[in-house]
Amino acid sequence: MTAPEDPEHTPQTGVEPEDEAGFEALERGDFAAAHRIWSERADGPHAGAHLGLGVLYASGLGVESDVQRAREHWKRAADLGLPDACFNLGLLAEQGVAEGDPAEEAETWYRRAAQAGHANAQYNLGVLRFASEVTPEAAAEAVAWWEKAAEQGDPDALNSLGVAYETGRGCDADPAEAGRLYARAAGAGHAGAACNLARLLEQGHGVIADLTEAVRWYRQAAEDGDNEAAARLGNLYRDGKGVECDPAQAAHWYRVAADAGHPAARTNLGVLLDRGHGIARDQREAAHWYRLAARQGQMQAQYNLGIFLAEGHGVEQDPVEAWVWFSRAADQGHPSAADARDYVHQHLSLEQQQDALARKSRE
Repeated sequence: MTAPEDPEHTPQTGVEPEDEAGFEALERGDFAAAHRIWSERADGPHAGAHLGLGVLYASGLGVESDVQRAREHWKRAADLGLPDACFNLGLLAEQGVAEGDPAEEAETWYRRAAQAGHANAQYNLGVLRFASEVTPEAAAEAVAWWEKAAEQGDPDALNSLGVAYETGRGCDADPAEAGRLYARAAGAGHAGAACNLARLLEQGHGVIADLTEAVRWYRQAAEDGDNEAAARLGNLYRDGKGVECDPAQAAHWYRVAADAGHPAARTNLGVLLDRGHGIARDQREAAHWYRLAARQGQMQAQYNLGIFLAEGHGVEQDPVEAWVWFSRAADQGHPSAADARDYVHQHLSLEQQQDALARKSRE
């Protein structure tokens, strides 16, 4: 007959029923009750109590926010074997709350939780391994962790695994498998995966090309806040691919993506505003979007803004500033920008030429 294990050292993979009462109080917003329940049990080997107290202190719910105190409670829960606590410690480390090197500590805690089967930790550990090193071994390990999380249905892991199979990083390239993984994640509501699936359907890469289905998935992703999907949906409406040509809808989706900071969408919205296609013509607003996209390095926006500044469309005419933007577009290889830059340069005074060079070097 074997001796019973010391309960102080028995790993706890779940939360005890007595501590679940604290989480029920937390869900209904009774933070004081949650704090009371967990505090009464915190002196014993009850991982769930320390997990809950960590949540309260990390978020400042019913107590003064104190991430170090949250870390102490989660460390105790982790020592008792609770994977959720290890995962939370990994999150804190990524935010810089750590005793040693934050990146190394995050990986350590995620690995402990991942080895215990924690899907979110498996996904995050994969992200760290995929991004922190460029070695094939690190990428392969990332894929292995994503596969474990994907087996549990984690949408983020399914999408990242799809990216790995599409690009052939960490595994053999398999666009068809990427499409299947994107479809699973998109079906679970993952906006990025829906956009990725739509892109494959639009391009016929690994799947049979289907523009109608591409539109459907782009729309789902865009409605869920994916600005890349909104920008691509705008392109399809502009070009009449998979849907009837509808400049007004194109302008709508470009604006959605532009408001979220998408450089190409900002440029395309500026073009529609400049031409009055699907939207009232407004060169002042077009210049606004061109400028925002140009500052983000969007080559076509830089060229278009140069035209506006050279000719005074929607902005005050400024040949010096026009030269700056033509020059930047030319540096990126825009086919017409170099000629435009040189033409403007011929009409600048020596003082203006010096000013133009100074402006370009400053920004």
